[in-house]
Amino acid sequence: MATLPRAPRSAFPDLAVTLTQAGVDLSFVPVAPREMLRAAIARHGGYCDWTVDHTGWVVTLYFPEERTFSGGTLEDGLASCLAWLVAAERREELARV
Repeated sequence: MATLPRAPRSAFPDLAVTLTQAGVDLSFVPVAPREMLRAAIARHGGYCDWTVDHTGWVVTLYFPEERTFSGGTLEDGLASCLAWLVAAERREELARV
């Protein structure tokens, strides 16, 4: 995995909100935010990988549906991926009702 310096400010300031909506318990945070995000993506059935290009961090979701997300930081890209997974689950739940 490539390393890119952290941006001074996150483009995704509501990371805590995204993690909470995904069911992550923020009262116990033993690992880095990127590991919490990756674990939350996996709990929601997602499989992803990431790289760096000229635009910043690029997160590719391979499963359940191939999608690409980007961000100034890895956490931004992962949070966007997780937010999409949570929204997709909600759309599926509403479609079943």
